[in-house]
Amino acid sequence: MSYRLMTSLAASMLAASALSAAPVSAPQTAPAAPAALPSTGFDAGLSKAEIEALSAEAFYWGLNIAGFYELRHVYTQMEGSPVFHGVNRLQANDKLMDASARFATTINASTLYSGGAFDVSQEPIVVEAPAVTDKRYWSTQALDQNANWFLMVGSQFTGNGAQRYLIVGPHWRGAIPAGFRSTEIVRATSNSFMLTTRVAVTTRDEADMAGARKVVRGVAVAPLSLWSANGGKVPPLAEQPAVPGRYRTFPRMRQIVDYGRTMTATDFLQLLSLSINDPSITRRTDSVKETATLARLSRLGLREGVLLDAARISPAEMAAAQAGFDAARRKAKQALEASLIDMNGWRLQSSLFYDDLDYVAKAGVDDVAWGTPVPYQSHSIAYVFQDSHGKPLDGNQRYTLTLDLANLPPVTEFWELPVYDSAGYFIPNPINRYSTTSYLLAHGAYTVRDNHVTFYLQPDKPTDPDKARNWLPTARGDTFQLAARFYGPKAPLVDGSYPMPRIEPAR
Repeated sequence: MSYRLMTSLAASMLAASALSAAPVSAPQTAPAAPAALPSTGFDAGLSKAEIEALSAEAFYWGLNIAGFYELRHVYTQMEGSPVFHGVNRLQANDKLMDASARFATTINASTLYSGGAFDVSQEPIVVEAPAVTDKRYWSTQALDQNANWFLMVGSQFTGNGAQRYLIVGPHWRGAIPAGFRSTEIVRATSNSFMLTTRVAVTTRDEADMAGARKVVRGVAVAPLSLWSANGGKVPPLAEQPAVPGRYRTFPRMRQIVDYGRTMTATDFLQLLSLSINDPSITRRTDSVKETATLARLSRLGLREGVLLDAARISPAEMAAAQAGFDAARRKAKQALEASLIDMNGWRLQSSLFYDDLDYVAKAGVDDVAWGTPVPYQSHSIAYVFQDSHGKPLDGNQRYTLTLDLANLPPVTEFWELPVYDSAGYFIPNPINRYSTTSYLLAHGAYTVRDNHVTFYLQPDKPTDPDKARNWLPTARGDTFQLAARFYGPKAPLVDGSYPMPRIEPAR
């Protein structure tokens, strides 16, 4: 089985920022720079085996935390880069993803995005969302460094009416503007978190795109002080200052932006050291397992009050740490594969048996898709890499995928069937088609016969006009894969009992 990195929230935030205009800088006091801390290495006397075991344990516990720290650095501290937009700003992207997007894999082509990194150490933030009157899917969700999704609002959660929320830090105390109801006040699980908005497109014509852009631009966020100074309303993004973060860094952070592919074990351990010493990343205080884990990891220099320094790690120690890191990655992927549900040949990610304290399986999920929506209340995902005969999907061959209109995937919102090349990228094609959705099917975009719709997965456009309407392009000379997304999944897409149709070799 092959998985690729940088999906889900990481992809959506990069999509929102990389294709959007750079933020307008404005004078404002930036967060205070942290105080210097002494450096450290591994504890003296650790054996090779002990370093390997501890590095593996660090991988299981901290992979999502390290990714969080690195991605926050990209969004809030790499000034001059196309993805920088500062702290506490929600940047919208009003274009669908296509094959030109090579910064993230297994992205979708069915929603517009906005995203940002937020810090409520000093004051709360206000989130405002307009009424969505055309009944399209939208969601705004926030997660902390442990992939704990503490805010889920939108059409499938709280409906389509106009909404607003005040997000306060876990230890914040202060006066709240009198107009906020108790259900609008949300306590974050960490002072530092990510927030992303998804807005579905339907017919993809100009009117539809205009409606989707109105919604994604309408979801707005600002610190409480800016909201209050603007008369109790979030000011336009152009009027919000782009305040850079002042979080601790180490030199290689600019070289490991795609951390899943370029991060070494030493990079990873340094990111964890920075995270542990970052007061804005609020650690759990109610987990006996986490407390015991951190006590053991302190032998690698991962403890409060000191920063792990690569210069103080010997080549032999680095090699042992890398061996433990690599072994842990393999074991985590095996644990993830074991947790997937066989859904008629598709491999379904489900929260049915999710355990937040199963660090190994959770690391496997994080390695596939940083910030994945676990538990899968927002949407579940099913992968397929093989045809109905168990052979890899070959871009040189022709296949069909047939859906019964009387038994479509059961969702409350919509589903998407995107097609990717072997590396997880969209496949360039002359009609710029990268996926199909239930919205397009409902609007008559495809040929339907005998209450069934058949999609043709092949490298060349079919000569038959009816089949050409249902063409899903693949890449000649390469294998391909699908990662179906089910937004608002009903029970059969959670327990895997839905008979997802297999991909059949064409006759």
